[in-house]
Amino acid sequence: MHRNQRYSSSVRHPLPALAAAASIAIAVAALAGCGGSPKQAAKSAPTAQEEAYLQNIQITPGRVEAAKNFLNHTVTTVHGTLANNGKKAVLYVEISLTFSDIEGKPIEQKTAALVSGNTLPLKAGETRPFQVSFDKVPVMWNQAPPRMAPKRVVLAGE
Repeated sequence: MHRNQRYSSSVRHPLPALAAAASIAIAVAALAGCGGSPKQAAKSAPTAQEEAYLQNIQITPGRVEAAKNFLNHTVTTVHGTLANNGKKAVLYVEISLTFSDIEGKPIEQKTAALVSGNTLPLKAGETRPFQVSFDKVPVMWNQAPPRMAPKRVVLAGE
């Protein structure tokens, strides 16, 4: 082709079409996400049905481990099992963990989401192991597994 000759106007570059397609895909994905996630639902007020369903969530404490991480900080990991003894799938489960002192008096309470948008829903009748790690625990903690109780649940289809 001669250097003064221009490309024909009938030649189209794929870049603008790809950019438009990507923009549409991002918009569709954003709109699909507006339906509400378990995280968003967990921030809303619980329904009466969800409050009542808490009795179907069973937490069995397991062992407690302490280990040093790569920064030489102690990380405490609490193990246990979580069971859904009800008849509905659960999208979100938050528990409270109460650490006690040597006399058994509560000294600190923490929360942890065991089922969330980052995990599969907990099906009706399902039991699964969990572990929760903390980089800071109370100094006066008695080293026993903390008392654990379900705090918040979001049911599938709510």
